[in-house]
Amino acid sequence: MGGKERILPLMACILTLSLTYSILEVSAISQPNYLTHPEFTPSLITIVDDKLVVYDPVESSLIFISKVDGSMKALKAPKEVFDIAVSNQKIFMATSTRSKLYVYNISGGDIEEIELPGLPGDLDSSPKYISVSLPDKSLVIVFDAVSLNELLRIEINVDHGLGKISLDDGFLYVVQSDGYTLTKIDLGKNEKHYLRIDERILALKAFNNNLLLASTDDRLYRVSGNLKIERRWSLERGSTIDIGLYMLSDGRIIYVARARWAIGEIDGDSISEVRVGGRIFGDVLDKDRIWFTEINTRKIGWVWLSRPPIVKSMVIEPEGGGLFKASAKIYDPDNEPIRATLIVTVKSKIPHLIADNRTYDMNYIVDRDIYVSEFQLKPGEEAEVYVVAIDQVNNIGVSEKIPTRYREEEVKTASISSPPTASPPPIELTDLYLIASSLLLLIPIIAAVIIMKTKKKPRKKPRK
Repeated sequence: MGGKERILPLMACILTLSLTYSILEVSAISQPNYLTHPEFTPSLITIVDDKLVVYDPVESSLIFISKVDGSMKALKAPKEVFDIAVSNQKIFMATSTRSKLYVYNISGGDIEEIELPGLPGDLDSSPKYISVSLPDKSLVIVFDAVSLNELLRIEINVDHGLGKISLDDGFLYVVQSDGYTLTKIDLGKNEKHYLRIDERILALKAFNNNLLLASTDDRLYRVSGNLKIERRWSLERGSTIDIGLYMLSDGRIIYVARARWAIGEIDGDSISEVRVGGRIFGDVLDKDRIWFTEINTRKIGWVWLSRPPIVKSMVIEPEGGGLFKASAKIYDPDNEPIRATLIVTVKSKIPHLIADNRTYDMNYIVDRDIYVSEFQLKPGEEAEVYVVAIDQVNNIGVSEKIPTRYREEEVKTASISSPPTASPPPIELTDLYLIASSLLLLIPIIAAVIIMKTKKKPRKKPRK
């Protein structure tokens, strides 16, 4: 169509072609979970087979809780039990008022009593041994965990308090009464080796020829079997006042900062924590979790040792016509199956109106090792898009939110001209206006000329 203007609609997608967000890589243990509120006061806790064993200081009883069906059984126990240990189907208990070691055999029978030469200060057990410290007597006694026969009496100035002795693979580790000296004792040869550090040792725990030490400066040390300091970490203030220490087979360290209501994980240089709901009194390591008791809330809880998935990166690409494709790279530290969901939160155009949350299952593309999904936006819609990854124990990893918008624009094209011809150019409205204005100015002049021409001239008188 020569000489006419053509209007063409153009759909414009306002978005950077590829948005990639890297997510902070933080591996952390999961959030706390709780059993149904127990009808007793839980304090010390341990595990025997498929049962939790919890000491109730109010009723002076041991509560056996099945991990399978939750059923409970109570057993009368000594009063004022301050420490508890387990080995070879036996539960060992120490009280603050009696110079005795109390032993309960899971297979049945009454609680046995073993006389001690003084008040016990600490207990620790291994598959072969049970050890008892007697600080007031400068003595540590080692018993056979099966026969309960006394094997060794080791004269040593052992420090007061819990966490000052630890058994591991035929060795006994002892914090001496000066608080700075660690002694390693070979139970077979009765040989002693020493390590001294510059900070007072508040607790220790040995695992598979490795040792963890907690000090007064809220530092944690990992010490090798030959008593060489390998690593050290600084924890939050107040963490080591009352602390539980555990080392996992994958190298991670789990600590329980009881006074701070926190459970922490150390993985290399990374330190992560989760907060629980109350003051932790007791804790124990299980195969897949760590159990704990909250004395002020009267609750029993656990934290999975499985770590949440990590959304490492996320990409959003426009497909055209308001269609977008989201891709996410997700890593699970424990190689567990992942379920990924894409969440698109569309903002309301009306103030204070709740946003529209749309969810989409993401498909795993094996050969690309990514999770993908598509979503649609209408013209003018603005949204925040993010990914939620969930593992098999419901640990959750969340990506950052990516702002996304789709807008329709109408754009006019330039005039499309026909090939040149001999025909005159079209008269524009402005030209017509100028012509009309000029004519209006000429009207009075023309009128005056006409009047003058039509006016009669006076006759001249003839001469005589």
